[in-house]
This record gives sequence, C-alpha cells and structure tokens, in this order.
Amino acid sequence: MGATVAALGIAGTLVAEADWMIGGSAEVRARTAGMPRGVKPSVAKQSKAAVVSWSAQEIAPGIRMDHYVVTAHSVDVPMLPSISRAVAATGKATESVVFGADEVAGGRWYWTIVPRFALWTGAEGGRSTKLNFPAPTKAAQAVAEVARAAPTATPAAPVPTASTEAAVVSGTAPAAVSRSSPTAGPTPGDSPPSTSGTTPSEQPPKPVEPSASDSAPADIPE
Repeated sequence: MGATVAALGIAGTLVAEADWMIGGSAEVRARTAGMPRGVKPSVAKQSKAAVVSWSAQEIAPGIRMDHYVVTAHSVDVPMLPSISRAVAATGKATESVVFGADEVAGGRWYWTIVPRFALWTGAEGGRSTKLNFPAPTKAAQAVAEVARAAPTATPAAPVPTASTEAAVVSGTAPAAVSRSSPTAGPTPGDSPPSTSGTTPSEQPPKPVEPSASDSAPADIPE
C-alpha cells in the first residue's frame, strides 16, 4: 500500500510538471531604435545672411533628436571650405540656424542636415536649394576697414577767443576793436581817493551867538 501511494504521488507530480512545459520553439523579437536620415532643409536670405530651417526628427515615437549638424557646402570653382554648425534642439516642431553675412559672402552654397542623439549619428539628408551671396564691393570693404581701424575721436572743447566788433566811423572803414571787460572799481580797504579835487569838504555849522544889542530873554535874571 505504501509503495502504491508513493508511486501515485510521484506520477501525479510528473503529470503536474508536464502540464507547465511548452513544447516546440518560439521566436522572440525586440524592437530597437534606429537613427533616421536627415531631412531636406529650406534656406532663405535675410539681410545678406542665410536662415536655414528644417522639421524636427524623432529617434522613437515621442523622443526627438537632441542636436543636429548643419553644413553649408560650396559649389564655387574652386570650392570654398565647408561651414558646419552644431545646433542644439529646442524641442519645437521646427528648428533653425543663421549663417552670418560674413560667413557666406562671396560664395554659392547649399545646406544639409545630420540628426544626432547622444552618441548616435544619423545619415546626411537631402540638399537644400542653392543660394548665391555676392562678395562686397571694394569700396564697401574699404569703408568697413577704415571704420574698424579708426579710433573713436573725442570732440575737443572749444577754445575761447576774444570777440571783436566793428566801430563804424562816418567816412571811414570799420576797424576791429577788441572788446575788453570793464575796469573794476576800488574795493573796500583800498586807499581813499586824493583830496586834490574840487569837492568842498563838509563841516558842521557853528552856533549863532546873540549880539549885545539883543535883549536878554525874560526868564534870565539880571
């Protein structure tokens, strides 16, 4: 009996474990993110500069690139050196960058975009339209160089000069007469003016003495 129970127990365990076993083979696939190819940018002139714009790209749904490499390629003969610019993504639907007038002047260019995310780099995208930026004239270059080289001049203070006025005399030509400041009068503490002038000195009047013929006042005893 005991052996039978033990055998049944072992058989039940084997049957139970056999129910959880999966027969055959299964293929498991994991989706990995891939770097896309850059989009074709658009370019426009703005005050002799080039404004390059393009649509933002994603490495996975909802995850956009964190930066881009924008390159200006020369089509001149001989070719000018390419100009590359690393642009941090703003998170907006459209990204843009400006190539200054001094960078693109005197050349004909087209632009390409390379998307990047962390250390991953996508493929270079299509070419933009070509734009020609004429070189500045020699006169404009000379003016710009003179303006950069000339120091900033400080206006000098005006120097006072003696003004003159013409004294017109009948029958004669006007002569230039210097205008001079009036002579200052004596200040307090200076020596008194000379008494040699004709101005009489003022003296207090003398009292009038009664004469002997006049009668004495009545209130004076004799």
